Amino acid sequence: MYHKLHDDLGLRGWEGAPYAVRRFSSGSTDFISAAEFQALSFCNGQFDCGGLLLAPVHRQIIELAAKNGVVVPCEKGDALTKRQEYVLHPCRFIDRAHWSVTGKCNMKCRHCYLSAPQAKYGEISRDTAMSIINQLAEAGIGKVSLTGGEPLIREDFWDIVDALKSHDIALIQIATNSLLVNSELLDGLEKRGLKPNFAVSFDGIGWHDWMRGYDDAEEITLSAIKLLRSHGYSVSVESAFHRDSIGTLGDTMRLMVELGVSMWKTTPASNAGNWRSQARDLDLTADEMYEAYLNLIKEYFEEGSPLDIQLGGFFACDKGKVNYYIPSKKIFTNASKRLAEPLCMSARRNMYISAEARLLPCIPMSGLPTGDEYPSLYDMTISKALCDSLYLSRITASVGELLEKQPECGVCEHRLNCNAGCRAIAISENGGSDFFGVDSWACRFFKGGFEARIAAIAEAYRNF
Repeated sequence: MYHKLHDDLGLRGWEGAPYAVRRFSSGSTDFISAAEFQALSFCNGQFDCGGLLLAPVHRQIIELAAKNGVVVPCEKGDALTKRQEYVLHPCRFIDRAHWSVTGKCNMKCRHCYLSAPQAKYGEISRDTAMSIINQLAEAGIGKVSLTGGEPLIREDFWDIVDALKSHDIALIQIATNSLLVNSELLDGLEKRGLKPNFAVSFDGIGWHDWMRGYDDAEEITLSAIKLLRSHGYSVSVESAFHRDSIGTLGDTMRLMVELGVSMWKTTPASNAGNWRSQARDLDLTADEMYEAYLNLIKEYFEEGSPLDIQLGGFFACDKGKVNYYIPSKKIFTNASKRLAEPLCMSARRNMYISAEARLLPCIPMSGLPTGDEYPSLYDMTISKALCDSLYLSRITASVGELLEKQPECGVCEHRLNCNAGCRAIAISENGGSDFFGVDSWACRFFKGGFEARIAAIAEAYRNF
């Protein structure tokens, strides 16, 4: 009997991880064993998978793969398409690229990391954008989310979308301020068979206009969310709060539920980019933010966990659940292995490409002084940067490396759960230069007993 890989699947590999299956429609990657890879390699329409030459272990793997739809029966000679054939990419693996395709924006947000209202980082040319897409394909990055600035203001937005699609790079998310979200945009996506998540910014009831520096921004944004939901798009909302707006947390959450938002993420306005020039009396302390979060968690559970929620690194929970997790708490089973693990798994798996075509560990670092140290895609390709560069050394920097540089952290009881917190916050708090600095918010969370207080609230509502 002859088999071949399902049309939506291809074989892939990377330096240090040579055996994987790529699903083109979602851009997802599943790493497999050498035996599984060998068995799937036989499923090419050219080899009799039921013949005597096949080892029992390979036959068993193929039977299971057929049962799960990974491979399908075919006629002899029904060859794989070119995109399904094995490709060994010349670099380390990255799951997703979060790409600022422009540094320009049509709003004047007071808290923009990129200082986009001033177009601080400008906008790369169409040719450069096409080059970056070619580099993403060469590096085998299967998923991309587009952000800015405001990505929808690019005149060649559809050229970028079409180029990603032509390289089998899945467009999984568009981050937008929503001013240009309209039926024409959605028609264009649907014509291309695309249904990305929309990550919409909304900074609290009654405060959105002020934070965005744009009259009627709140009304426009809420209308856009309703339009997206009416067309069946998944919408996540990201909100930044400050001392004067923090009191709207509960009402804003209830509005998100009413609108059918799937995920709501909150953060304090960060001391980067434009927010550095704002009046400092608007900055929240860790204790102010955390106490407000505790009150919100009570409301969240009282109302039946009505949506997926993530309150920074403080708390996260799925809709309808009481079992929650702490995003800033790293879970481990083996202490010695933990020391060798990357400081930030999100940065290790998710690349950020800045508006000036620079590789950074995460988007908040774009507004910090250290950004200029990282590789520019004008000088180095993504594949080369994922072989040897400051960027690679930062995203693979280990827990043990940080603990060696921070002796005080090295003797802390929370050291393997905390990892000295978020790198972007640590850099911001330490004069904008120390990647291995300490995030005081993480210290306050772990040493201030907030984990126990969250647990007590959850327990009180477990049988509510």
